[in-house]
Amino acid sequence: MKSLPADNIYQRLCDLRNGTGKSQKEVADELNIQASVLSRIERGETKSVSHDLVIKFAEYYNVSTDYLLCISDVRIRRNVELEELGLTNTALLQLLQGKIDGSLLSKMLEHPYCPVLLDTANAYFTEAHNAGFASRNAIIDMGTADIKDFIKEHPEHRVNGQHDIRKLNAEKVTGTEADLEKIKSIFLSMLKDIKKEYDILQQDISTDELKKKMESMKKQALLQKKKKPSFNETDMAGIVMGIFRNTGMDLDEYEQELFQKLMVHMLQRKR
Repeated sequence: MKSLPADNIYQRLCDLRNGTGKSQKEVADELNIQASVLSRIERGETKSVSHDLVIKFAEYYNVSTDYLLCISDVRIRRNVELEELGLTNTALLQLLQGKIDGSLLSKMLEHPYCPVLLDTANAYFTEAHNAGFASRNAIIDMGTADIKDFIKEHPEHRVNGQHDIRKLNAEKVTGTEADLEKIKSIFLSMLKDIKKEYDILQQDISTDELKKKMESMKKQALLQKKKKPSFNETDMAGIVMGIFRNTGMDLDEYEQELFQKLMVHMLQRKR
């Protein structure tokens, strides 16, 4: 049984239910529990709740169990199905293999400009803005044509007119080029903002966290040790025997057996 922190959990459950616009009976029926049980929990009259019920609430409201138990203020569940992320299997493999810095990727995704960056990148790949910029360029062409006509009628303004034509033509750009420049600008802004976070001294982990990490590392080391084949005195004696054979020493099977037993005995005495 899991004890509920007083005056907090029941309020969160009540707020979550109110957010759905459903009554206690509706939620209780969908969770297959008695409405009176849900009512007592939301009023804070239940001192304990089973792990199964906590998980039921978390799955129903799509929040983490840590959020329900007031361990965290983050509602989102971390253990979402991989398919829900919308990533390809290859991308997931890159993450799982540690080839991508997950912390840096998180900072990029959390940045408010990230959705704009991705939308612009998508427009760049699909050339979605080319038609609009083609119309803009056509208007510029009309403007330069008017200036050329004006120069023909007023040759004395040729120098200034040609300067204006060059200036207008410099403003012509395709949608792809415009998107690319925008991507560069957004991406650099994101990097500068994230760089500021790296300049801030990060808080060290607590002693308890250090102990937990050390214990975890110890368990991993023991696990790896178990996986590795043991190397004992008999193995060492076998290697020495191999060396003697390579020197051409003529020993029969009985002599080899005696020599190997002697080697094992000598090595064990050294332990």
